[in-house]
Amino acid sequence: MLYRVLASLIVIFWITMTALLVRKEVGPGDSSLREVPVGHVVKLLFLHAQSSDLEIYSEKLRVGHLQVHPHVRAEDSGRLVNFNGQLQVALPGQARQRMAWTGELEMDKVLAMQRAKLTVTFRDPAISLVEVVIDPRARQLRYESRVGDRLLDQGQYSLDEQGALTWLREQGLDPALLASVGRPPAVAPVVKALQSSIEYHGQKIDTYLVTAEQGGQTLLEFHVSQLGKILRVKTFVGYWAAPDDLLP
Repeated sequence: MLYRVLASLIVIFWITMTALLVRKEVGPGDSSLREVPVGHVVKLLFLHAQSSDLEIYSEKLRVGHLQVHPHVRAEDSGRLVNFNGQLQVALPGQARQRMAWTGELEMDKVLAMQRAKLTVTFRDPAISLVEVVIDPRARQLRYESRVGDRLLDQGQYSLDEQGALTWLREQGLDPALLASVGRPPAVAPVVKALQSSIEYHGQKIDTYLVTAEQGGQTLLEFHVSQLGKILRVKTFVGYWAAPDDLLP
């Protein structure tokens, strides 16, 4: 079913981006004086623990909302990122469908991912949901889908190509889809953070610009303020996001 493929893409994208940020934390920078360690920016998010509330747009049409809340767990100093939001998705030959999501990323004190959970809910034509839990340490993904209170499907898969192929076959989908949505890229994306600035309330404020690039294409970029709030966001699929008071 199409909503399952869409949910899979969201999981792959979110988890991959987060993992890349963590890997880059202690990586060497280049000779640019403006580049800063990505780990410094990630730690800044948890230092101030401010929520980022973003409106999502497709060109000039508002299509959704995203809230991201990073914070530190008091009992063991674990790092948590809670997120939720909604998005109107245009499906071929159909009216826009609204989907909502909630989730949590869990990391340890050195920002190594421990667990990730994402729940995506659709309300048309009936309330249905997909829940995915990823355990990087066990290299496993657990999956469950429901319509109302009725369990439709569930399973457990390895976090590798074979696990992805098994998932696609069980959903009755062409395994060739893996080449476009899930196969590890031949060239790993490069994540960088640069000192930058944007106009905010008529004033120029300093920010950190985090970018993820692959093969010369920018997949994702977003500004983070000195107080650890996520500001303007752009993606390669055309969606962009910003707080209400930062819209053009």
